Amino acid sequence: MREVLSRIERENEKANYWIVGPETGRMLWWLVRVVCPERALEIGTSVGYSAIWMGAALDGGKLWTVESHAERHEKARGNIAEAGLGDKVVQVKGHAPEVLDEVPEELDFVFFDATKEEHEAYFDVVFPRMRAGGMIVVDNVKSHRGEMAGFLERLRAEDGLSAVELGVGSGLLVGRVYRQ
Repeated sequence: MREVLSRIERENEKANYWIVGPETGRMLWWLVRVVCPERALEIGTSVGYSAIWMGAALDGGKLWTVESHAERHEKARGNIAEAGLGDKVVQVKGHAPEVLDEVPEELDFVFFDATKEEHEAYFDVVFPRMRAGGMIVVDNVKSHRGEMAGFLERLRAEDGLSAVELGVGSGLLVGRVYRQ
């Protein structure tokens, strides 16, 4: 796994595939280990870098990862297979708002790292599916704050979600779902 991640990091220096980077990757690994999800979802696979971190952290669960770009989707397929995670990671090809019906109805962990302007649409579909104790993680909350201002405001005000921002990588919002 580490060899695949290192190779992707080197390739990213030339191609810029929009990977989260090692600091955020380690944090995602740790968060998945804490939550121990049965069903996790990533919106925005890119070339599979973060899916590899999260997939490696799973203990019996599965990760569904969604990517709309054909070339990145195929590159991710090869990277995930090379990392030996094909049995833990299910790839879904398509535009997230239209293909989220292909993922489980109940989710324990969700990672948002796709088109920032569409995060509210993703949230509208995903949040009702979250189990109590589940976690929502959003990347780029520092680097794309302007684009996500309305979405972040909504998350802070959402009943049933307690969230905090972390200064990891490009900024992560980590929210825990609670049901009353």
